[in-house]
Amino acid sequence: MFSTKFGPFNGSTWESLCQQVFKRKYQVECYQQMQASPGDFGIEGYTSSTGWAFQCYCPEKHYERTELYEKQRDKITADLRKLKDYEVELQARLGSTKISRWVFVTPEVDRNALLAHAKTKESEVRGWNLPILAADFTVLLHDGDHYLVEINEVRTAAGEALVFDDAAPALAALTGEQEQYEQNVHRKSGLRLADRAQRPDFQTRVQQLSQRTIEQFLEADGYFRRIASASPVTHMRLVRLINEYEQYVIETSAIWSGTAEELTAKIRDGLATLVSDELAPEFDKANALKVARYMTARWLAVCELDYG
Repeated sequence: MFSTKFGPFNGSTWESLCQQVFKRKYQVECYQQMQASPGDFGIEGYTSSTGWAFQCYCPEKHYERTELYEKQRDKITADLRKLKDYEVELQARLGSTKISRWVFVTPEVDRNALLAHAKTKESEVRGWNLPILAADFTVLLHDGDHYLVEINEVRTAAGEALVFDDAAPALAALTGEQEQYEQNVHRKSGLRLADRAQRPDFQTRVQQLSQRTIEQFLEADGYFRRIASASPVTHMRLVRLINEYEQYVIETSAIWSGTAEELTAKIRDGLATLVSDELAPEFDKANALKVARYMTARWLAVCELDYG
């Protein structure tokens, strides 16, 4: 699945959403869906009154930026070629409509080079002088933001929560050194056990708590990757919830007047309750507790959860 600010998609789910969007946005222009059977002719639908043709694309997985550009570039090249290869088939389906705009619809476009490639191909396709194309044939690139209103209308009609993020949700990247994370955890373990500082086994207990917290910190990201692999939609909802709750963690840490362990317990238990309440039935109490335990360890290591 490819993670976007609109949610995780693959090729099929992105096309399904786009078809709903096009039918809403281009009703007046008489949008006509092109079924995939018996074959893919390079467009997923068109408007009979204006000659706008649409081709959707979403990768099946996440690519780094350069590879994503290459995938999008190659898709544009291949699908525009189909206008020539399937000219007869398209003519039978378009009737008197001539394609004036060929719109490549993809969740995000972040390389100007893709626009340059689109303009190069546009000039090439015009040179074919196909009878199914208008003289001013133009290639356009549309990302998800072009259809934000319609996407939200589709979601509202389906009873889904709207998303107003400006980027795909992700846990904060770990950019520090492992040694520093371990030092943070060890220091805070001592503060959490401060009421036992006079006991002879204090240092042993600090070491035990520190080691356990570090283990949970190291296990956390792998656990969240497994959730993303098993259920991308659930993972997106979970990470959005965690990221918002993290702001509460930072603010509460700054104004806290109780003990370190009281704050740690408040943060951990609060997240467990929130996840259990908001993400049921995907997350039962056991899963919610595990999320809270791992995230508390992560926040202790990176110092979002601190004691002043």
